[in-house]
Amino acid sequence: MRRTFIRFFILTACFFFPSQVRAEPIDKQILDNGLTVLVREMPASPVVCLYALVKTGSATEGDYLGSGVSHFLEHMLFKGTSKRGVGAIAAQIQAVGGEINASTGQDYTIYTIQVPPQSFDTALDILTDMLMNSIIAPEELEKERQVVLGEMRMRDDDPDRKLDEIVFANIYIQHPYRHPIIGYKDLFIALTRDDVWNYYRSHYVPNNMIVSVAGNVRSVEIFPKIKAAFESFARHRGIARNLASEPPQISARRYEKEYPTDLTRLTMAFSGVGLLERDLYALDVLAMILGQGDSSPLYRHVYKDKGLVHAISASDFTPVDRGFFEIAAVLEQKNAEPTIAAVWEEIRTIQEKGIDKKDLEKAKRQVLSGYLFSHQRASHVAYAQAADEAFTGDHQFSQKYVASIRNVTAGDIRRVAKQYLIEPALTVVILKPLEEKSSAKSAPQAQTGEIQKYVLDNGLTVLLREDHTLPIVSIRLSLQGGTRQEPPELNGLSMMTANVWIKGTKARGAERIATEVESRGMGLDTFSGKNSFGINIECLSEDLGQAMGLMEDMIKDPVFAPQEIAKIRDNMKAAIRARQDDIFQTTTLALKETLFLTHPLRLDEEGSVETLERIRREDIVDFYGRLAVAPNMVLSVFGDISSEKILETIRQGFASLPKGEISLKQAREEPLEKPRAKEIVMDKAQAMVMFGFHGVDLKSPDRYGLEVLTAILGSSFSGRLFNGIREELGQAYTLGGGSVPSLDAGLIYFYVLTSQEKSAQVQQILRREIHNIQTDLVPEAELENTKTYLKGVFRSGLETNSALSFVSGLDELYGLGYRRYQDYEAAIDRVSARDIQKLARQYCDLNEVAVVTTQPKKNLKLK
Repeated sequence: MRRTFIRFFILTACFFFPSQVRAEPIDKQILDNGLTVLVREMPASPVVCLYALVKTGSATEGDYLGSGVSHFLEHMLFKGTSKRGVGAIAAQIQAVGGEINASTGQDYTIYTIQVPPQSFDTALDILTDMLMNSIIAPEELEKERQVVLGEMRMRDDDPDRKLDEIVFANIYIQHPYRHPIIGYKDLFIALTRDDVWNYYRSHYVPNNMIVSVAGNVRSVEIFPKIKAAFESFARHRGIARNLASEPPQISARRYEKEYPTDLTRLTMAFSGVGLLERDLYALDVLAMILGQGDSSPLYRHVYKDKGLVHAISASDFTPVDRGFFEIAAVLEQKNAEPTIAAVWEEIRTIQEKGIDKKDLEKAKRQVLSGYLFSHQRASHVAYAQAADEAFTGDHQFSQKYVASIRNVTAGDIRRVAKQYLIEPALTVVILKPLEEKSSAKSAPQAQTGEIQKYVLDNGLTVLLREDHTLPIVSIRLSLQGGTRQEPPELNGLSMMTANVWIKGTKARGAERIATEVESRGMGLDTFSGKNSFGINIECLSEDLGQAMGLMEDMIKDPVFAPQEIAKIRDNMKAAIRARQDDIFQTTTLALKETLFLTHPLRLDEEGSVETLERIRREDIVDFYGRLAVAPNMVLSVFGDISSEKILETIRQGFASLPKGEISLKQAREEPLEKPRAKEIVMDKAQAMVMFGFHGVDLKSPDRYGLEVLTAILGSSFSGRLFNGIREELGQAYTLGGGSVPSLDAGLIYFYVLTSQEKSAQVQQILRREIHNIQTDLVPEAELENTKTYLKGVFRSGLETNSALSFVSGLDELYGLGYRRYQDYEAAIDRVSARDIQKLARQYCDLNEVAVVTTQPKKNLKLK
């Protein structure tokens, strides 16, 4: 069915081989170096297929298990050899009218070449060159790593592939079949060139390979050529296939996962058999009878009669080790349970009553036709005989398999149905659409997950959200403040105020607060940024009363003790020293100071050593007293709460907060009249180039388009800057970019961490890519991929109640509305290619750019 891992000749069709069907003989030789060579003459074929199967795949990666090194290496074998450059392999095959490809499975990697018969020598030369002489160039490795990462993203976006991944991870709990062939992202990224090279040299050895030829050739001519081509390929030590065995499944398993799709995908998988077990034949026929074709019971009864599914089928997956019998369906989520029940009904019918003789004969007839049709193609024959030899030790296994199908009886079908299709051996996996919150509520109360807004008489804004998934609560207080509201000469005042805020009240000293928080497993922290500051408490729902009491005490009666201020000052100064040793933070601060001459965006949230020394306790008390008034506060309580009860608690505890008048500073920055540049020096081995532009404020509708634009250019793994620098400079440098909107202004930036000698080239590439996006429309596919990426990141960033309360609370505080996050994806989707071009011209004007370069001190020329 949709399985394409090993048993190609069985998965595409079950073969019935009657005596009157004649097959050309397959010639086999094992060379002195252990290489197995198979040749099948097909004189009527217009092509010759030359395949090489390496007996290594995702399940046999040993120390690299789960990294996807087999698949990665498959890609790299097309990336150049000691005598062929990048792209030459495919180009030379195409030049003779041929095709070349490769694929990786769990137990194998196979390379396939099809050419006209007269071009066999070219194909053989290229195949041997790939297998023996690939160079695995480091720069090409990093380029191809990005290709594989793109495949991973596509896999995650494909519901069928995602279902496969989940099915294997749940059916196998110990056997390495449970790992995805492409690997896990973190393990894959960790692979080095040495890892790939060592794997290549240890696994790509002649005694671990099979070369299979089928088509318009003569064995007597082919064998000497293959022997000569591989003569220098030395035998290595054998590779033992010592894989963890999968324990018997003794209880049913079930796993459900939500996924952004309109339809539900259901798999019912029963623990089955491996390729070399005798019940293989009966289970394969059972799969054909039960769920393959429009006359099968699953199609007729579950699909046609009952209308429960959009599609349904059965298959028997039999790799080298234990496989599984699978029933797969696509359906509406409401029909999941009825479908499972209906499938069981069809299974029990076969278990109790058996099958009709005509159904058995029909299956065998289908096998015969499938065999004959498939064996018209040299490509199929080359693949099948290689797989036969590799995994059964018999290059004629498919013929014997087909003959064995002929001996399957109705009794065999009933027996295996009773033996294998049983409840304890079942794994059910359901990939279902994202659940929508029901709008049907009998009582006029908020639904789970819906944010409610209240404004107390004193002006305090309260946001509540019930979520009873886990017994935890997030309490967050947000106030406008940050560097925007502090005097420049006291830069760092907002952060110092936030840090010392939780270090004592009139009723609780710092030690008591710490003990109270830690003894109950709470989390207590503060934040301070460009525009705001605040407190966050996370607690178990059973401790909500204590947490709310602590929050009330800290808001109403902070003491800002001098001894605590001194400790905080020392900690912040230490953080500044650490920042000064960080090339990214140092360059970023220099960029902001170059780009903004008067706006607070030029300031660092932590301040400087000089400004911190100026801050006194009275400055902190004044700053807090000015801003800690109810109209400047948003209090969010999200989690396992009763909205009605917590609202009453808030009214009783916080209604007395001062209403007060709030006067917030405004700021503006004049546009750049010409480019600005600055060069700084650090005692570092690397250099950094950073471009900056004036951006937009938080309320500008252009913020969404700029987010897409900066992602297209500056995405760390697939953006244009990455691709351009990788292609031209031969390295995948650390780089990125982004758009940071603030209340009065914003910042657009791009950066590249590079070497001193290439910093000028990096600047040229930055300028070129910015110019290109201003002049050429972004291709639709690139635009859509970027949007999908941004929406996924945004979605994952709101996974917790704490994160959601932070975003919605600040949006409400800034006048954007607490529901703004709900409109994010639609706003991103509205961005068009022409919008990107327009925004690039408007905001990324290279005549209004600030450029900061940080150079290594050791390379600074004395003047």
